[in-house]
Amino acid sequence: MNDLRDRQRPIREEVSSREADAPAAPSARRRLPQVAKRLALREYLPFAGSASAWLMIGLAIGHADAVRLLAAYTFVQAARALLTMEVVQLLARRVRADKQVYRASRRAALRIDLSALAACALGIAALAAFFHLRDMTEVAIMTAVVALGIPARHPGALFVAKRNRDVMWRLGAAGAAAIGAGTVLLLGLPWVAAAGMLALREWGGLLATVLFAPRSAGPSRIAAEVLAFREAAGRTEANARKRLSYRMMKSLFAVVLGPFGNLAARTGRSAGGLDAKIANLIPRSRPGMVLFTGGTAAAAATLLAVSREPAAIMGAAALTRIAASGGAALLWWNYAEDRIDEEEDED
Repeated sequence: MNDLRDRQRPIREEVSSREADAPAAPSARRRLPQVAKRLALREYLPFAGSASAWLMIGLAIGHADAVRLLAAYTFVQAARALLTMEVVQLLARRVRADKQVYRASRRAALRIDLSALAACALGIAALAAFFHLRDMTEVAIMTAVVALGIPARHPGALFVAKRNRDVMWRLGAAGAAAIGAGTVLLLGLPWVAAAGMLALREWGGLLATVLFAPRSAGPSRIAAEVLAFREAAGRTEANARKRLSYRMMKSLFAVVLGPFGNLAARTGRSAGGLDAKIANLIPRSRPGMVLFTGGTAAAAATLLAVSREPAAIMGAAALTRIAASGGAALLWWNYAEDRIDEEEDED
C-alpha cells in the first residue's frame, strides 16, 4: 500500500505542476498583443510621424538647412537633458496620496522646474551666442526658436501629472510635428517657420495630453511623503544613466542595422527595458564617467571649432547630447540609487 502511494506521489506532483504551469501560456499569449499595441502606439507611430515631418522639412527648406535645424533641435535636447530634473514621474507617484502631500509636492516640483527653466534659458543663450560668434547665425536663431518648446515640458508637464501621459504626449507631439511640417511644405515657408514648428511640437504633446489622455489610475507604489530635492536628484541621475545607455545602444544598432537601428533601439527600450538593463550592468565609476563625458564633449567642441559645415555641426550636436547625459549623471552622482528600475519614462 505504501509502495502504491509512493508511486502515485510523483504522478500527482507532475499533474499539479502542469496545472500550475497551464495558466502561464495563455497569459503569455495575451501579453504579446499588449506589447505589440504598446510598441505601435508608444514607439512606431510617433517615429513614423517624426520621420515624415523631417522628410517634409527637408523638401521644404533644403537638405543643408534641414541638417542645421536637426542639429539645433539636438542641441536643445542636450541642454534639457543636462539642466533639468526629473520631477513629473515623482509627482505622479503622489496622485493618490493625501491632498496636502500632493499639493506640497507640486509646489516643490514647480520650484525645481522653474529653476531648471531659468538654467535652460541661460544655457540656450550661451549656445546661441557661441554660434553667432562662429558666424553660424542660422543655427543660433534655430536653437533659440526651438527652445521655445521647453516650457511645455518644464513646468508644463506638471499640470498633467494626474493623466496617463506616456502614449498621448508622444502621439500628440509627432502629430503636431507632421502637421506643422506639412504646412511649411505646402505654403513654402522659410526655415524660421520650420524651427517654430519644432517648438510647437512639445506644445502639441501637452495639448493632446490635456484633451485626450485618460486620468491615471495611480501608481502601484504610492509615495506618502512630500517630494524632496534628494529624491528628484536621485531620479535624475538614474534617468541620465538610462538615457546614456539608450543613446549608446541606438548608435550601436544604427551601425549594425542601418536605418532600422532606431526602430530596434525603440523596441528594446519599450518591450524589454533594455536601456535600464544595460545601465545596471555597467559598473559605476566616477573617473570612467568623467573620462567618457569629457572626451565626448571635447570631440564635439573640436568639430565645432574646425568646421561650420552642416554635417560637422550635426556630429557635434549628437556628441553633445551624449555628453549631456553623462554630465547629468555626474552632476547628481552623490544622490545615485543602487539600482535603476525599468519603469518607463517619457521620451
